[in-house]
Amino acid sequence: MMETKEIQDRRMITGIVLVVTIISIIGCIKIKKPAVRGILGCLAVINIMIVVLAGSFTYVTRYKIHDVAYSTSQDGKYVLLFQQVGDPDWPFGHTHARLILKDESGTIAKYSFDVANDGANVHSDLWKVTWKDTCVEAVISGEEQNDCQYILYYNGKKDSNQLETKY
Repeated sequence: MMETKEIQDRRMITGIVLVVTIISIIGCIKIKKPAVRGILGCLAVINIMIVVLAGSFTYVTRYKIHDVAYSTSQDGKYVLLFQQVGDPDWPFGHTHARLILKDESGTIAKYSFDVANDGANVHSDLWKVTWKDTCVEAVISGEEQNDCQYILYYNGKKDSNQLETKY
């Protein structure tokens, strides 16, 4: 799988900041002149703060899981979770989401997908769940897309269908 230029650029910038931070810390320890030590120490602290801030921002916007809604089967054996992953792409981009089917022993199936919802967060009004004997069906709607049906079977299989409706 090829990396996009954006990911390559991020890795390069992160590497440069990391190298400068390490050199600053080593220089701060090895160099005996107080003025130079102070400058290198400040540079190291600033770089560490930048890395922490950038890492926190990346985590929140790309990876943080937001529970949106859940549905429990009629017999109480299964639970279907609807979750948003990170924040919507900026500006007005897709929202990344996933469905997770669980039982009392753990996760049975996960299905990740994007919702075209005009850059808005997903919410519980965007899904409709139907429990069946062998599977659960979730229909996900978005402002800028037709409905999508995601089928998660109790044996772990997954399937999806693009519907011609907008619910």
